[in-house]
Amino acid sequence: MNPDQFFFHDLSQFPIVTSRHGGAPLGYSASWIREMEMLVDNPRSFVMVVPDMQQEAAHEDRKAMIEWQTVNMTRLKARCRAFIAVERDAQELDKIRKRGEKMARAFGMPFLAVATTGEAVQCAREVLGQAGPGGFNLG
Repeated sequence: MNPDQFFFHDLSQFPIVTSRHGGAPLGYSASWIREMEMLVDNPRSFVMVVPDMQQEAAHEDRKAMIEWQTVNMTRLKARCRAFIAVERDAQELDKIRKRGEKMARAFGMPFLAVATTGEAVQCAREVLGQAGPGGFNLG
């Protein structure tokens, strides 16, 4: 995978992939889907870190991205070990954690939420088996 082919996903710490959706233009879902295709076609597992949970995508983009995820969930689960959201606001963090628990049950993969980027990286390393336990509940 050539990191230069990715705009909406930062691969500089691969296998930790950081999404960069903030400020994305209307219609970006086609590029996002192309990048996700490259990620799931890659033989190495990864963890997706989402630091901009408050950034809302346009309805059409969100719909296309959810549709891709739904259709490709088997492929996604084969490569993506977890989704980790970063949310500094304590109340929003609690909401995201509760949503993540439901999503984890529905999709059969971890959807986690932490307060800082540092925690997200540590959690991702644990999920990938690259670091000892830091106290994250991965179940």
